[in-house]
Amino acid sequence: MTSVVKFPQTRRSERVVDVEPGVPTETRPVRLLYSVIEAGELLSVSKQTIYDLIDLGELPKVMIGRTGKTVRVAASDLQAYIDNQRVEVQPAWAL
Repeated sequence: MTSVVKFPQTRRSERVVDVEPGVPTETRPVRLLYSVIEAGELLSVSKQTIYDLIDLGELPKVMIGRTGKTVRVAASDLQAYIDNQRVEVQPAWAL
């Protein structure tokens, strides 16, 4: 799986989401895991919302490290969450 978003190496407070439209996905680096902050940026929500989704069981988390204190979210789980949130809207005249 290739990542849609490329995060430049900057300080956390200066991080900018760069989607780079027009750049072929096969030339982008593969990202398997995102931090909670990055996952929030990808979904356009706060990091607290990501933690709430994790606590509700709607978004699986990956625990990293010997103590498991580092939380990451898999790119495939983010895509699955987005796919599960899609709603088909019927036109008003079809009701």
